[in-house]
Amino acid sequence: AYVSGTARGLLSKSDLTIFRHMRKKALKEADLVILAGVPCDFRLDYGRHINHRAKTVAVNLSRKDINLNRRPTIGITSDPGSFLIQLGQETISGNWREWKEILRKRDLERTAEITRQAGEHTKFINPMRLCSLLDQHLEEGDIIVADGGDFVATASYILRPRSLAGWLDPGVFGTLGIGAGFILGAYLTHSDSVVWAVFGDGAFGYSMMEFDTFARYSIPMVAVIGNDSSWSQIARDQVVFLKDPVGTELAATDYHKAVDALGGV
Repeated sequence: AYVSGTARGLLSKSDLTIFRHMRKKALKEADLVILAGVPCDFRLDYGRHINHRAKTVAVNLSRKDINLNRRPTIGITSDPGSFLIQLGQETISGNWREWKEILRKRDLERTAEITRQAGEHTKFINPMRLCSLLDQHLEEGDIIVADGGDFVATASYILRPRSLAGWLDPGVFGTLGIGAGFILGAYLTHSDSVVWAVFGDGAFGYSMMEFDTFARYSIPMVAVIGNDSSWSQIARDQVVFLKDPVGTELAATDYHKAVDALGGV
């Protein structure tokens, strides 16, 4: 299985067979794909990531999302969680051991590659090393709020949530600026949890003033900002295609000083 969005919280359960890497390749090779609560939106390249010959089963409470961009072989209007629980109780014949081992091998190889890349010396802070070190400080019950593009994409395949509610991102909406609201929601519903916020520097601009709110209401949280002075996820393709970084460059801002002035530490 592969997970995305808030379902990343399932990564906190080590006894579940969930792979983190090389999902696109697996979907291109699969004969059957079950989309449990996941529409064929931008995260699946509007369905193009999936083998066009594969049979698909889409389970969703929204009939619109079931048929979004790619009509499934079977569409089931139901709660995806209940569906998976019931499916897990059924006895399904089949020999997928070899297939699972292929996926597991790829996953381990990519993990080893990430470890190697995290150890590389770079001119500025190595984001892979930073996320790897951050992952070592996460504890049971912690909640990660992810608000950003390029930096958050890196964090998503390195950080492992430590609880079922341990990962919050914009999911299907794909928007920036959810950080402050999600931090407030995470703290108000899980006041005993440590809330970590992972921001890109572009996305942080939407939430920065809310650190005044956090200070005034004594809301504890830890923010980590990937500050590379750029809308990097946009720049990466834009510079290649348009040969111009216009609109993607940001100032080298000391965001920690702004937070300090708003009452943070």
